[in-house]
Amino acid sequence: MVNYQTNETMDNFFNQLKKYILNIYVSTNFFSSNTFIANLLKFVVLILVVSLIAFKYQQHHHEQSLTEQLVLSPRIDDIYFLDFRLFNESLRPKEKYRIAKVFDITGDIITLRYGDLLFPSKHKAADSIRFGQLRYNEYFQPERINFSHQEIQALRSAGAIYLVKRPWQNKVFGNFISPATPPENSSTFILGKKEYLSGVAYFEDPYDEQGLHKAFQYFTQSATLGLPKGQIRLAQMYLEGLATDKNLDLALYWLQQAALQSNKRAIIKYGIVCQQVESCNLVDFYQFLIESGVNLKVREMPVKLSSS
Repeated sequence: MVNYQTNETMDNFFNQLKKYILNIYVSTNFFSSNTFIANLLKFVVLILVVSLIAFKYQQHHHEQSLTEQLVLSPRIDDIYFLDFRLFNESLRPKEKYRIAKVFDITGDIITLRYGDLLFPSKHKAADSIRFGQLRYNEYFQPERINFSHQEIQALRSAGAIYLVKRPWQNKVFGNFISPATPPENSSTFILGKKEYLSGVAYFEDPYDEQGLHKAFQYFTQSATLGLPKGQIRLAQMYLEGLATDKNLDLALYWLQQAALQSNKRAIIKYGIVCQQVESCNLVDFYQFLIESGVNLKVREMPVKLSSS
């Protein structure tokens, strides 16, 4: 929800400001020959101040409205600005705000990773992006925190998420929010890659009414040809019921196919979905991967298996 209390405070401020301006006109002889120039300068300065405040108010209102939209439709790489005092009551006095990043979305589950630093003010948190701190691999902690979409919306309503920014060309506030990755060699032939790229293009095309259905077909072709990225995207469509019926079993199947190729993202997503399926046993899944030659230790998966 938009912070109506903040908006009401701003409205009251502007009402008081208007009364103050009227009092200036009433209490002074504005067009007196002795005071005209001085009052004119004061008036110009006052107009500039009011314009600046109005601009900041409109900017704040726009940011909050956009944040509402981004919370309702999250995407990977979205940047969340957190009032971390609402997450942890035992923080030091200057540890108030923190940055988090959406690293993955699996069905209704949004995976965040917190930044290493806590800041004394919202301005300092934003400056950490402007100064390029997020472009380093070590900025975000390795621990992944999972929230349901409903929990994310509740955090927004409570003010724990006070701002959300969506990067454009990997940038927020004019600086990168993740390390630059070298471009893929488009000339390299990889089975299923062409179908995957076609699926992504149709999936992201807002003007094609059949875009999702075409994307589903191309992701199916890519997944069948064995490309892990295509298998994960197809699983995601089954999870969300996009252009097909929602089917967690098929989502698990395609995530397993990608996991068998040592795809860490698929292994993690499988674990998230598995918790939502009563018949799914995560330990059996990890054991199956090990028996199939997937080295979970090398992949740094926190797996504990039974001795049997």
